[in-house]
Amino acid sequence: MSDLTSELLAFVRGDLLKEKNVTIDADTYLFDDGLVDSLGILTLIAFLELRIGRSIPDQEVVMENFRSVRAIERRFGHAHARDDER
Repeated sequence: MSDLTSELLAFVRGDLLKEKNVTIDADTYLFDDGLVDSLGILTLIAFLELRIGRSIPDQEVVMENFRSVRAIERRFGHAHARDDER
């Protein structure tokens, strides 16, 4: 599991889902089952932007990129890894 995946899971579990009694993993659908709402996605995007060190353009905020923690890591994790190598 990548550092980004671990950090995202900890954030979602501890901040977004702290009031809900659910167990999630990297493949759990965050929105399809109503776990994360519209305010939650904004909070998640803000956390992700801080973590990867760049803004996420509106056109990248689509369900495909945010369906699960693994989808987020797939889309945004590699860009961050390249930034770290500079």
